[in-house]
Amino acid sequence: MQQTLQTRVLKKTRLSERVVGLTLGLQNGAEFPVWEPGAHIELELAVSKGEPLYRHYSLCGQQANSREWQIAVLREDSGRGGSAYIHDVLQEGDALAVSPPKNHFPFAADKKCFFIAGGIGITPIVPMVQAAAAAGLDWHLLYLARNAADFIFLQELQQVDGARITTHASNQDGLFDLEAALKALDEHTTVYSCGPQALLNALESYQQEQADIAWQLVLERFSVQADPGLLQGKSFTVTLQKSGKSVVVASDESILAALKREGIRVKCSCQNGTCGTCETVVISGQPEHRDFVLSPQERQLNETMMICVSRAVSAELVLDL
Repeated sequence: MQQTLQTRVLKKTRLSERVVGLTLGLQNGAEFPVWEPGAHIELELAVSKGEPLYRHYSLCGQQANSREWQIAVLREDSGRGGSAYIHDVLQEGDALAVSPPKNHFPFAADKKCFFIAGGIGITPIVPMVQAAAAAGLDWHLLYLARNAADFIFLQELQQVDGARITTHASNQDGLFDLEAALKALDEHTTVYSCGPQALLNALESYQQEQADIAWQLVLERFSVQADPGLLQGKSFTVTLQKSGKSVVVASDESILAALKREGIRVKCSCQNGTCGTCETVVISGQPEHRDFVLSPQERQLNETMMICVSRAVSAELVLDL
């Protein structure tokens, strides 16, 4: 992890039955780097004696508090052990290596904002709401959850402006009429949403199906359902600039898998193109981008790629590895 920040856990708080909050401070007591709403940090977790796990969590505290960072972690029992380690092992006072903030979900404080958060997807939305309120924007928050007990940070958000917040718990309120809420938006609105894959897919589908929609949609995906077809395509060669070694990537494997097959260690996390951990600089060649991180403009530049899912249009890629 480049530019690793050495932190310690100042506070560990139970936010709900399935979510814990961590407050982090630098070991030397100094100030953290500046961050913007939508930013996340990467945690290096020593889950076992082997390679560490890298996990990403959105910063959800106060931007103005430069000596504390806050994140919230949902326990994922079907995951690979990162969230369970945080819930069950990590304690107040423990050291934790983290990265500087990165932001693939930028907030542009402009015009009207309609925030849609599903469950733990509220975490990057919290500082966006605070920033929108501070800028005097016309904003509204739709906060969806399965159970009322899953609404974390709700009290803090209501203190910003409770009249602009709509909550909906499906276990007691039934299925939310998302289409009706979207129909009410005008062309001056930007929708920012983070949450389960089904919610984000529904938003994308609605926007694509309605030809007269003028509002903008900005999404952040924490995860996607694995699609084996995402990794497949024609075979190509990857050349590593630093070592000069060339590796053939088979039609049914990822660049990441091919490199690991050759004993080349590359830092990775999600392995489905959502987190950005494996982002790699492209020296030459044309990538075939299949990730959910890079914007259309960033894809056109072809300066970096996510090697866990993206492939190549050209017969060879030269990467900064």
